[in-house]
Amino acid sequence: MDSSLALILSLVITVNPAATCWPNKALSAREKQSHFVVFAVLSGSLFALGSLAGGIFSLLEISSPTFRLGAGLVIGLSCGKWLIAPNLAPTHEDSNRELLHIGLHMLSPGPVFAAIAGGGDAGIMPLLIACTILLAILGAATLTKVADMNIRNAVVRLFGALGVAIAVIIGLDAARTV
Repeated sequence: MDSSLALILSLVITVNPAATCWPNKALSAREKQSHFVVFAVLSGSLFALGSLAGGIFSLLEISSPTFRLGAGLVIGLSCGKWLIAPNLAPTHEDSNRELLHIGLHMLSPGPVFAAIAGGGDAGIMPLLIACTILLAILGAATLTKVADMNIRNAVVRLFGALGVAIAVIIGLDAARTV
C-alpha cells in the first residue's frame, strides 16, 4: 500500500468521525462553530506532531519502519475498542464535556501514532493533505444528524474493523522492511 494512502486512511480511521462527532441531536450554529474550531486546532496539533517525526525517531534512536511496527499495534488496539464498545461518547447535555471528549480522543495514542508514523514515512506534504481531509470529514460529520443510533453504531464498528485491518497491513509492511 502506498505510504500516503496508508497515512490518510490510518489517520481518518483512528479518529473515527462517526464516533467523534455524529450528534444524536441537532447542534446549534454556535456549537457547530466551536466543534469546527476544536477540530481545526486538533488537526493542526496532529500535523505538528507528525512533522516532528524525524526528531522523535532520532530521540528514540529507532528507524521509521520500527516505529511503524509499533504504531500498527497501537492503531489496531485503538480501533479495536470501537468493535466492542461503539457508545463511548458522552451525552450531549454538557457541550463542554463533549469538547473535552473530542480533544482527548483526537490526541489519544491511536491518532498520534498514526500521524507520527505517517509523517515519518510519507513526509510533510502527504501529512498536510491527510490532516486537511480529516478536518473536512469531521466538519461534514458535524453537520449531519443521525436519525437512528443503530446506524451510527454500525458505522462506528465498521471504522473499527477497517482500523484493525489497516493496522495489520501497516504492521506487515513495517515487518518486511525492518
